[in-house]
Amino acid sequence: MGVPKFLKDKWFYISLAAIILLIVIGLELTFHYLDSFTRHGEEMEVPNLIGQDFNEVVEDYSGILTFQVIDSVYVKNFPEGAVYQQDPKPGLKMKKGRNMYIIRTSIAPEIVKMPNLRNLSLRQSLVLLNSVGLKVEKLVFVDYFARNAVVNQRVNNKIIEPGAELVKGSGVILEVGSGKGDNTTHLPDLIGTAYADVKSLINNASLNLGAETFIDNDSIENMFVYRMDPEYDIKTMVQLGSDVNVWYRSVKTFDFQSYKYEKYRRDSIVDRLRRKNIPADSIKYVIDSFNYILSHRTFSYDPVKRSEDMQMRYVPYNAEFDSLYFNDNELDTNYFYYE
Repeated sequence: MGVPKFLKDKWFYISLAAIILLIVIGLELTFHYLDSFTRHGEEMEVPNLIGQDFNEVVEDYSGILTFQVIDSVYVKNFPEGAVYQQDPKPGLKMKKGRNMYIIRTSIAPEIVKMPNLRNLSLRQSLVLLNSVGLKVEKLVFVDYFARNAVVNQRVNNKIIEPGAELVKGSGVILEVGSGKGDNTTHLPDLIGTAYADVKSLINNASLNLGAETFIDNDSIENMFVYRMDPEYDIKTMVQLGSDVNVWYRSVKTFDFQSYKYEKYRRDSIVDRLRRKNIPADSIKYVIDSFNYILSHRTFSYDPVKRSEDMQMRYVPYNAEFDSLYFNDNELDTNYFYYE
């Protein structure tokens, strides 16, 4: 069988070469287009735009980023018309030309109307204030026969009438009736409570939020109450309108479950000792021991630190008490697990 005739024709090879060349050129153009479209390799670090004037940001990054404003909010003590939140977050990597989603601050504050809270219960008033975008600045208890009934509403210490216009987010001082007779109330147990819920729980207990201390450096949504003053006890009563100071730790680094369990141990053991009529001085040393542990242990998730925590013992100032409670001048809390 002979060689096909077309294989001897030079035009066949010229045409084949032309076709191959066209395919190569087509592929090159396709990849070039895709590379240009996806901007492959043209990544940039996301800049921190928070607090910058939005119009200036758009001008500065024109042709590099595309901005989409998804919301506009009024934030007190924050520059007007500035970038308040951004997505992607600063420091991340993104390709040039992609969308940057922005929440900016509005030029004018949002206005809401003051509701009529007079003669409503404190609990109802707190719900109503929250629903219109206002918040409680402080509870002031006054002599009035109906306990926890709102007597008056003030802003900047001036009585404000229902329907008056206020900037959304403004704080309102509520004058609340103290009722007749006992003017005390129970403390709420705040240990392990998220930051966002603390003020509401305190106000609902007819108390005020005092000083807030943040021990760890972390975002606010990770902060939970680690300590409170006055300290919670089911029997403790405080004056209506008293301040409650709180300390926060990050749930990412602090083991709240172990911490709360140690507090439960302390309270249950002390209660057991009291029921056994153990001398008050001895009980005080038990309380001091657990309080020392609660304030000095790290309650970390790190295994090495946890091991060090478990070896911690309270050394009393003296050991002039029953040897059942003390061993080599150290308080052995394990003893109190046994009847």
